[in-house]
Amino acid sequence: MLDANLSTLDRGLNYGDGFFTTMLVRSGELTLWDYHLKRLQRAQQQLGFPSLDFVTIKRDADKHASKANNAVLKVTITRGEGGRGYGLPECVKPSVFMSISEFPQSYVNFRDSGISLGIAKQRLASGSAFSSIKTLNRLEQVLLKREADSSGVADLVCCDIFDQVVEGVASNLFWVKGEVIYTSDLDGAGVAGVQRQFLLDNVKHSPYQIQLGKFKIEDVVAADEIFVSNSVLQFAPVNTFNERNYERFPVCRWFQNLVKNAS
Repeated sequence: MLDANLSTLDRGLNYGDGFFTTMLVRSGELTLWDYHLKRLQRAQQQLGFPSLDFVTIKRDADKHASKANNAVLKVTITRGEGGRGYGLPECVKPSVFMSISEFPQSYVNFRDSGISLGIAKQRLASGSAFSSIKTLNRLEQVLLKREADSSGVADLVCCDIFDQVVEGVASNLFWVKGEVIYTSDLDGAGVAGVQRQFLLDNVKHSPYQIQLGKFKIEDVVAADEIFVSNSVLQFAPVNTFNERNYERFPVCRWFQNLVKNAS
């Protein structure tokens, strides 16, 4: 279901000139809207978009969400039409598109029983000024998802060109050693997910500590526990990685319980 028809002249279609966010709808309501709003505002500023009417965007998103029970709502914003080649039009009129889809039932099992995790052969580009935001340029992720599917795993540990662990294909990656949760600082590659930010904001209320930095695949291999996050899946444990099975997920369960009541 789309709010508007997409023109073949739209810069989002032609150049990937835009950004998006994907939200979980639970019982007809958007979850973690404040986090998604900050993501959209950050992308707007970094990409040099004109001011956007986020009040209207929120109202329209609420309207779509109210018609669903458990669903996925995607908000896509492009720079609209116009301009010659890569050049920007003199008057930029952004376009906003919304689509809603069913909640993937496989995610219920992923949350409960965990996912299988492999190691990506493809490397993520590093050094982009826009790496932390969700632009419409997702070709890396498309190819990585193809690699995951062909490898028979649900997700992959993705590293950058320096062999530093960054994220999953469509998720942020966390691993635990002792009482410390580790995750990439996403300096130069990777997307700063809203669920990741939720964890960073709330880890102070948990029994655990958090350490952001640059890590190698060997650090993940040595972990006591591994889990992933994204805005729709929320948190899911890893049950299989590097020929090792994991059966206990206390840290992931702690954050799963916390996010159940988050709005």
